[in-house]
Amino acid sequence: MVERPTSEQLKQRVKILEKELAERKRVESSFRESKERLSQILQETSIPTFVIDNNHIVTHVNKAYENLTGILADEIIGTRKQWLAFYPTKRPTMADLIVDNAPEEEIAKHYQGNYHKSAVTEGGYEAERLFGDLRKGSKWLFFTASPLKDDRGNITGAIETLQDITAQKTVGQALRKSEKRLRILLDFVPYPIVVFTLDGRVYYLNPSFTETFGWTLEELEGKTIPYTPPGLEQETGDMIKELFEKKVILRHETRRLTKDGRVLDVVMRAGVYSEDKDEPAGELVLLRDVTREKRVARNNEAILRISTALPEYPDMEDLLDYVSREIKQLLNTEGALVILLDEERKELFYMGAAYDDSTTQERIKEIRFPANKSVAGNVIKTGKPIIVHDTSKDPHFYPGVDKRLGYHTKNMLEVPLRSGDRIIGALCARNKKEGAFDETDLELLSMIAGTIALSIENARFSEEIIRAYANNEALLRISTALPEYPDLEELQDYVSSEVKRLMGSEGAIVMLLDEEKEELFFVGASYDDSATQKRVKEIRFPLDELVAGQVIKTGKPLIISDTSADPELHRERDKKLGYHTKNLLLVPLRSSDRIIGTLCAINKKEGRFDQANVELLSMVAGTVALSIENARFSEELKRAYIEVSSMNRAKDKVINHLSHELKTPVSVLSGSLKILEKKLELLTEESWKITLSRGKRNLDRIVEIQNQVEDIMRERHYKSHHLLSQMLEECADELETLIAEEVGEGRLVETIRKRVDKLFGPKEIEPKRIILNEYVKERIAAIKPLCFHRQVDIISDLETVPPICIPQDPLQKIIDGLVKNAIENTPDEGKIEIILREKDAGIELVVHDYGVGIIEDAQRRIFEGFFATQDTMAYSSKRAFDFNAGGKGADLLRMKIFSERYNFKIEMKSSRCRFIPKETDLCPGRISDCAFCANVEDCYGSGESSFSIHFPAASN
Repeated sequence: MVERPTSEQLKQRVKILEKELAERKRVESSFRESKERLSQILQETSIPTFVIDNNHIVTHVNKAYENLTGILADEIIGTRKQWLAFYPTKRPTMADLIVDNAPEEEIAKHYQGNYHKSAVTEGGYEAERLFGDLRKGSKWLFFTASPLKDDRGNITGAIETLQDITAQKTVGQALRKSEKRLRILLDFVPYPIVVFTLDGRVYYLNPSFTETFGWTLEELEGKTIPYTPPGLEQETGDMIKELFEKKVILRHETRRLTKDGRVLDVVMRAGVYSEDKDEPAGELVLLRDVTREKRVARNNEAILRISTALPEYPDMEDLLDYVSREIKQLLNTEGALVILLDEERKELFYMGAAYDDSTTQERIKEIRFPANKSVAGNVIKTGKPIIVHDTSKDPHFYPGVDKRLGYHTKNMLEVPLRSGDRIIGALCARNKKEGAFDETDLELLSMIAGTIALSIENARFSEEIIRAYANNEALLRISTALPEYPDLEELQDYVSSEVKRLMGSEGAIVMLLDEEKEELFFVGASYDDSATQKRVKEIRFPLDELVAGQVIKTGKPLIISDTSADPELHRERDKKLGYHTKNLLLVPLRSSDRIIGTLCAINKKEGRFDQANVELLSMVAGTVALSIENARFSEELKRAYIEVSSMNRAKDKVINHLSHELKTPVSVLSGSLKILEKKLELLTEESWKITLSRGKRNLDRIVEIQNQVEDIMRERHYKSHHLLSQMLEECADELETLIAEEVGEGRLVETIRKRVDKLFGPKEIEPKRIILNEYVKERIAAIKPLCFHRQVDIISDLETVPPICIPQDPLQKIIDGLVKNAIENTPDEGKIEIILREKDAGIELVVHDYGVGIIEDAQRRIFEGFFATQDTMAYSSKRAFDFNAGGKGADLLRMKIFSERYNFKIEMKSSRCRFIPKETDLCPGRISDCAFCANVEDCYGSGESSFSIHFPAASN
């Protein structure tokens, strides 16, 4: 049973309830006041605001909202029409989404990304957009919505505030348009422009900046530019400080780096810009790349400096050393060189040099190397400049020079030295100290080359004039002194002493030929060592034991630059003389009709013997040769000597004699046959035509022999012509009188003289520039009608090749002879191939037949002369171009002599047909008649011969 409360307890309980009731009334009164105060505050705030409860009913709308939207509070309070102010149809506002605690995906769907979470209120969102359906017109509004929660965290409603940002948006759009127009304008400025913020970070840069320096706006926006070279940081800082202090446009000349590490010379113009009148916002910098301008200015100064200095260096070596020093300094390299071409010896040598290492600079001038090796050789050959960034990867680099110097060339730049229409050498810069050689270096070096090439030629010309003057003075001295030395030995001792002095050599000797004994003896000598000079006159050498014999036989000067290259050739001579010969120069001593000896300079003291020495010694030899002859013989002895010599030469050189002896009878027979043919024309052809044709054909063969021999002996003297002409002059009146008595007056002597000139006179043959592919084509066309009776295919493959330089007459005989030889050795139904192509810096002509071939023994003797591979009986019974027509054996000898005379090479390869291996075995002359060949391919694979001629290309 529950105990009932006492009266006192009930009184106490009532008092407690009364207190609680009073407190509740007080709280409710305070809440009402607070709510009214909050409502009043909301009403009076200048920020447009509306509030909804958790049922989406509008509970509050302030005046600022009414003014902004044109919607009165009475229209929407107590309703769910909060959308009315903003949208033409019902849809949730942001406050509605907050009350529904909608997920962010839902909010994103309604505001399409133009929103973000509130940074102030948890669960709140902010957004901005253009509202076009407000009663007071379109406006840009910024609005925020935040949840209203009770003390337990439950959402009881939401409050949404609005701001009219239409003016800011309009200004912002105008600013963006203005900025866009400004950027477009700056993008078209041809100079690099950068806009920096106040803290030196990139706000904008134009395309010209990217084009010049390499960096893009995307790479640098908001960052500093790393384009200040090391060492210029303080200068740059001082310039920026001055700029912001003075706030004027400053001009400053400095250097800046590109993205790829190049250093540019630039002119900068900088100014401060402000967003208001008082505070600077950043700086605008305009740059202009003046690298090329400054380089051109420096180059022009260098060229002017070099040009004005050139007259100060009359000596060519001093001149080129100066040029090398200038190049080395201008291009900042370890070394610079002037390389010249020795056209005669096809060698390159260093005439000017400048190196950091003086030892290398001194040693390099002692080096020569072949012109077809090295980068310089390629530059001179092509006429094109070359930059080599890595010599280890360049196929033209010649390491031989580095090896001899003990130097390592890492990179190089070379340009040609042009003089008129030829290239005389190259300028070279080696081992760039900073960076790599580039086009600007190439341009400068080419300008220097163009400036100094003429000076080099002038210096060379001056040296040649000086040398020619000295030479002429020496020749005059020798010429005037010759009558003072009637004694042969004294004369030649004097000549030897002059030669020794002129050549700058240790010794000089005059060697004469004893033709009867075929020995060489020393008739004059001059040596630094008097014992050697005395001993040398006591010794004789067989003609073939000394290189002087070769000079006498060929009639050509000879330079031996280093005897150690062939010690066997010189050992016996030095042993007999008791003297060590290191180098020597020999030239022939020519009398009127032969070579009587040699003039020789031995052991040049400085440098090497060169072509200039050859020319000088040859002039001396020409001056003294006649005096030697006069001193050796009296006029009567000389005539007797010539007569005896002529008889001996006629006996020993029967071919030359045969050529001259054939001229007259051949001429008479030819004329007689023509007379006979005219007289026989009255008779029927059947009675005489065949016999006369056979006689003419064989006479033509004799004429051909005579022509071949004449070509072989072309360098012989035409004594018959001189003798007959002299006789004609002496007997002219008698001849004319005798003929006039028989046939009447006429120009007989003139007719005879022309005939003598034609038969016996020397034939001048001048070299011509010939386009070989066109000429070979012409010869093939001329030959084909002559062999129309043969069934041999002539197949030609003629490339377009550079011209060659050779007389046309021997060239025609070479081509015609090779093609004729090929056709005569090829059976019918066979083929020959004629190929023309460039090869080994020259032109190669190949005549290849698929005929019977030549036996091995005959191949070894094929060029020996008058050696025929076919039976001579066949030659007498067959026509030209017939199969196995045979031959006289002189064609190939003539070609071999032509090759020596006109500086080309001729080679032959052959394999005898395996079915007829012996010389006595015969081919039937037609492939289809051969018992061994089933088809033409069997014949093509059985035997062949190939003659190759390599011509040098004509020089410019």
